[in-house]
Amino acid sequence: MFSLGPENMNCFIGIPTQSGRIDRIPQLIVAREDGLRIARLLAQGRKVYGRLLVPNKIGEAFQTSNVIAEIRGSENPKEFVVLGAHLDSWELGTGALDNGCNAALVVDVLRAIHAAGVRPRRTIRFVFFSGEEEGLLGSQAYTRQHQNELNDAVAAIVFDSGSGRVTGFTLSGRKDLATPVRDIIAPLKSLGVTEVTQDADIGTDNFDFVLQGVPTLEANQDPANYMENYHAASDTFDKVDLTQMRKSVAAAAAVAFSIANSTERLGARQNRAEIAQLLQRTHLDQQMKLFGIWEDWESGKRGRTP
Repeated sequence: MFSLGPENMNCFIGIPTQSGRIDRIPQLIVAREDGLRIARLLAQGRKVYGRLLVPNKIGEAFQTSNVIAEIRGSENPKEFVVLGAHLDSWELGTGALDNGCNAALVVDVLRAIHAAGVRPRRTIRFVFFSGEEEGLLGSQAYTRQHQNELNDAVAAIVFDSGSGRVTGFTLSGRKDLATPVRDIIAPLKSLGVTEVTQDADIGTDNFDFVLQGVPTLEANQDPANYMENYHAASDTFDKVDLTQMRKSVAAAAAVAFSIANSTERLGARQNRAEIAQLLQRTHLDQQMKLFGIWEDWESGKRGRTP
């Protein structure tokens, strides 16, 4: 469990940084349709006037939780694979694409493996991360609370890009993982899952696992209708492609089970020096400075300790 309080509550009058703290510069967001209308008026040389009502308030701290289930491994239950998605949404909408559909995917993968009556060699943990939109708070809290177990974390797999087709996975700069991941996804070619990329960003719940040196796979997905409904009131259930979601469930189940059932680990856990080199090589260090979390890394408050 962890707290959401005045220092990390999401609010229109102060958009939070990825540190989970309210930004120092007041900002406001208008709906996409309103913004486009303003742009058209300005392009026509017309003056635009606005009256802004900002009723938002920063409330008292409260406690929230990640939601976790697992299928215990049959041979080496101590080692585990995390399959996760965040359960919270941006305050404007219901969050069907971001990220309700992928939270449902996590549940359906658990159901599918359980219904098949098979158990992988290692444990698979199915995690709903809370507080992602406020600053990756749930996944950060998970890595802190499970710090003593992370040598046994074989991989963390995260889905967070709507219901578009899964095209493959990004490894956040871990080039050593490329060959084994290509072997794992090879049977999924008929589903269009073929890409292995090295993109690295701090935008979702795999990030704190990267800072802990744990191999991560973040799903690459076709944009489909994701961005036009991103963090908007239009992000509702009718936007979800259920047919494609079923295919994504199959892909997620195959990847999670394969990693958990393999006779060999996907890759080593990186030490702090290796993580530091990765941050520099992928320019994650620049993103961390931009979003106000570099000092936490340098001080050892966030990520793997020396």
